Amino acid sequence: MSAGKDDGREAAPVSVARSGDLRKRVLSSLVLVPAAGLLIWAGGSAFDIGILFIAGVMAWEWGALISAPSDRHRTRMVLAIALLVSFVVALVFHVPAGVACAAIAVPISIMLARQLRVVGPIWVGVAVIGTVFPALALVWMRSHIDFGLETVIYVIASVAATDIGAYAAGRTIGGPKLLPKVSPSKTWAGLAGGMAGSMLVAGFFTLMHEDARGAALVPLAIGIALIAQAGDLLESAVKRHFKVKDSGSLIPGHGGILDRVDGMMTVLPVVALAMWVSGRSVLQW
Repeated sequence: MSAGKDDGREAAPVSVARSGDLRKRVLSSLVLVPAAGLLIWAGGSAFDIGILFIAGVMAWEWGALISAPSDRHRTRMVLAIALLVSFVVALVFHVPAGVACAAIAVPISIMLARQLRVVGPIWVGVAVIGTVFPALALVWMRSHIDFGLETVIYVIASVAATDIGAYAAGRTIGGPKLLPKVSPSKTWAGLAGGMAGSMLVAGFFTLMHEDARGAALVPLAIGIALIAQAGDLLESAVKRHFKVKDSGSLIPGHGGILDRVDGMMTVLPVVALAMWVSGRSVLQW
């Protein structure tokens, strides 16, 4: 048999593996989606504590991703300090103060990592940015703006629809790769499918929310899709740099928390900043 020719004998194991992976994904989603929905609906202190816990898991995964095994406990300690101090300031005073604290924590974390002789201290600063800022953005959205519940649902649904649309279009249509050196599976068709998914969510909210206007939400949906895909590619680039496939193994069939929230890490801070500047929710634009 010539090299590269498929005689069908490998198809069954691959099919079984994919089927098993799909079952894991479905079962994980059946557990995680209701839990996340309940947390978002509850709001208040329960939501804040839940987000802090998720951010803590993210920091834990960052520690394993960016540092050598001998440095992991020190890296995680630095990230935990930056996260806890920023969250305490945000909850005791107000979220913008926590964001300012997180901004100060970035260079301090880099210097502390250097003092502790952690390899690659710059990556510790990157991890602080990728963990603390999106978490505080989500806390601010849910509790400190009008239509906080609806806004959080809209943003999360838009990013989720982007992921689903990109996956469906990429697998169905295929075609030219987006950035093959960073993420071989991403295609231009997937990017278009992601934008389409986000626009569908925008259309739904335009119909269901009396203050929402399609003229504002549709271009915003395109922006969210592009920013989410950029976050996905950035995380892929980081994992490729450190030669790992997944950020963790916490979620069966999905990898780690970072693998699931890569789009959120870029979208949440950008959308929160835009709302803070405008003084109102995106659903009121």
